[in-house]
Amino acid sequence: MTMGDQKRAVQRQFGRQAGAYARSISHRRDADLDLLITHLQATPRDRVLDVATGTGFTAFALRPHVRAVVGVDLTRGMLEEARRLAPPGKGLTWVVGDAEALPFADGAFSIVTCRRAPHHFPHVERGVGEMVRTLAPGGRLGIVDQVPPEEAPGHDLMEALEGVRDASHVRALRASRWQALLRESGIVLTFMQVVERRQTLEAWLELAGADGARRRAVAEMLSGAPRQAREQIGYAETPEPSFLKRWIVLVGRK
Repeated sequence: MTMGDQKRAVQRQFGRQAGAYARSISHRRDADLDLLITHLQATPRDRVLDVATGTGFTAFALRPHVRAVVGVDLTRGMLEEARRLAPPGKGLTWVVGDAEALPFADGAFSIVTCRRAPHHFPHVERGVGEMVRTLAPGGRLGIVDQVPPEEAPGHDLMEALEGVRDASHVRALRASRWQALLRESGIVLTFMQVVERRQTLEAWLELAGADGARRRAVAEMLSGAPRQAREQIGYAETPEPSFLKRWIVLVGRK
């Protein structure tokens, strides 16, 4: 799949599922968002860019603490939901744009965030480079993304499952790779934590709008996976099939 095809797949997927993400309790508020807000230490002087803002929940959480927030997203349908859900008042702006070619000047923001989205970027390193470019010297970068297990069997199983469930998934970086990437990008980490949440298979599939064929493929993949791989993703069959969804929360300074 070419880069253009991948980005169109993202737009189709999230345009179709925008309403489901708008209703997602975990996206609206969860431990990863609470940690991100706490460790960014935002002030009323800050101007924030929220990259791949989706339905705007990170932007909404930051808005009371800062001067203004700009939310940028590739998918117009997600931004329409963000506008619909936005609390009354000023200080929120929505822009259609590509995370890998942000339409903003160098150093335009004192905080840049991106939550639960980089695994959809065709070139995540390019996306991080754009976030750092638009961040002012001394500014704070906050990233949250899903991470697979570090070990090969569980890593490979989780990535394969994600790709079958959602064609717009590209690649989730390991926690160790995230830390190295930010160091390479000139960010000094001030906080890092991996949080996990037990996720039912049904809710996970429903959020992505997975059809019958994708659901069957996921079930077959799980049933045929080595026991070690299933253990590493925290897979449990009772009382309802579930696994451990893991997110890394990273905050640092430029």
